[in-house]
Amino acid sequence: MIIFKSKLILDKTIPIEKDFVFVDYKSSFKSPLLDVKKCYGYLEITKYRNIIRMNVDLKVKVLLECSYSLEPFEDEINLHEEVLIGDSKSFDDEIMIIDQDEIEIESILLALITSSIPLKPIKPGAKRPESGEGYRVIDDEQLALDRRESGDSRFAKLDEIDVDDDDI
Repeated sequence: MIIFKSKLILDKTIPIEKDFVFVDYKSSFKSPLLDVKKCYGYLEITKYRNIIRMNVDLKVKVLLECSYSLEPFEDEINLHEEVLIGDSKSFDDEIMIIDQDEIEIESILLALITSSIPLKPIKPGAKRPESGEGYRVIDDEQLALDRRESGDSRFAKLDEIDVDDDDI
């Protein structure tokens, strides 16, 4: 759905209530987001002098990839966001800059959906894999600790070089 900034009436709120479809965006889905199964939304779009405000309420059913088992599973997300749109950076860091007259609603909604998905979604009932022969499964804290303790082996040879202070 495309709306035009120039056709919005100043200080008039436009309500939009519909099912949004993301067929054209399938190629932009990246793991852990595999698909947007259903997206029902209620939007209110209001144009002020130099800013357009969108109040977004979405109920979304997504297909995610479990970070433990790599199996797909469905999850439901409820979003309540306010998006501010402007045409120059002079306003605020919180404003989305769109220079052209066209505003593509689905691309904004998809950005909101992807930003609300956890980085490592876990399927209900999934258990972290166990360590096995020749490998071990660790969490992020253990990985950081291991890296701190072992150092960076790419620079280990530099420690062996004997440099006199006079050479520097």
